Amino acid sequence: MSVGPESPHLNAADLDGPLPWSMVVGRDLRLLHIGPSLDRHAEGIACGDAFHDRVTIERPDVPIATIEDLLDLQGHLLVMRVDDLKSPLRGAVFPCCGGDAVLVAAMPLLKTQDELAASGITLSDFAPQSSLPDLLFAVQARDVSIREAADACRSQAESTSRLKSILDSALDAMITINLEGRVVEFNDAACEMFGYSRDDAIGQMLPALVIPPELRGAHDAGMAHFRKTGEGPVLHQRIEVEAMRSNGSRFPAGLAIIPFMHGDAQYFTATLRDLSEQKEREAALAVAAEQERLLQRELDHRVKNMLAQIMVLCRQAEDAATADREVVKALASRIQSFSDAHELLSQERVLGVDMADLVQVCLAPYMECAGDRVAFGGPACRVRPKAAMTRAMVLKELAT
Repeated sequence: MSVGPESPHLNAADLDGPLPWSMVVGRDLRLLHIGPSLDRHAEGIACGDAFHDRVTIERPDVPIATIEDLLDLQGHLLVMRVDDLKSPLRGAVFPCCGGDAVLVAAMPLLKTQDELAASGITLSDFAPQSSLPDLLFAVQARDVSIREAADACRSQAESTSRLKSILDSALDAMITINLEGRVVEFNDAACEMFGYSRDDAIGQMLPALVIPPELRGAHDAGMAHFRKTGEGPVLHQRIEVEAMRSNGSRFPAGLAIIPFMHGDAQYFTATLRDLSEQKEREAALAVAAEQERLLQRELDHRVKNMLAQIMVLCRQAEDAATADREVVKALASRIQSFSDAHELLSQERVLGVDMADLVQVCLAPYMECAGDRVAFGGPACRVRPKAAMTRAMVLKELAT
């Protein structure tokens, strides 16, 4: 039997086949009929239950107190919650039995296949020959597609925003190009280093932005070699190159290039660090080291001359002395030993003095008369200049 506004009677058998998720609500808002699929999956409801006790209409959000409230929803697409049913229902209301009852024709509102699997609903719960369920299912599929597309776009936007935040937090300039050599990413540090805005850099060929003209041929040759062989001599290592800012000024930069695949496309990320300050510090240190070396050599020369003059004075005093000749001779010997030790230190100031050489220099004046009373040996070791002078004094005193 057909169901409609003019139907004086209602036969449940007419509903179960084409409308397995339907409900018929009487004038007293009691459930007169429950479709077999709805009855199977919502086990807590039964004929005779009050509609508003078992069913909640979520959209549009209107209270249902009388059958007229339901009839007023004709022409609206409803979203409902039914007790004990995991998935909400989407449907519509139709008057029947001369307005003494309302037919609620519905379908499960499933957003994803995971929800379909979790609900336990199978194909046998649908009526493929019913035009209304097919329409509702098509609307549902459209909504699911739109929602999933929106979720995918939002997820992509969040991922892109997160990646940009990570790149912009880096202290080094990071530039990503595709296999053609066009810039696809340009972080904040790169903008500051090269003087371009991100919008100006994206889509431009890299050589025209940051590579000096005379070096662009080598870059193009390297890209061509990679496209042909999949290899590059400067990949996966740190090298020093000359880079160029937007105003044409040049500066030394440390460069590391890492190739990677994203989907089916090949990309390269170049990390660059401005070495200008480092080079300036290195140059300043080199100048200071050279000045220190020259000063030290001058000091060594002056000390050597002073000791030589003292030695001359001691020799003269030794020749002129009578009773104190041996004292003056011993003093001259000590000064000579200091002079020899100083000469040794001036030659080995950076690495220190070999202990064996220091002993030989300090004991040389005494070896002829010492005979076999002096012997030395042991593992090789080096002594720092300051410690070497102290040891020279000790060795000299012991020998004396």
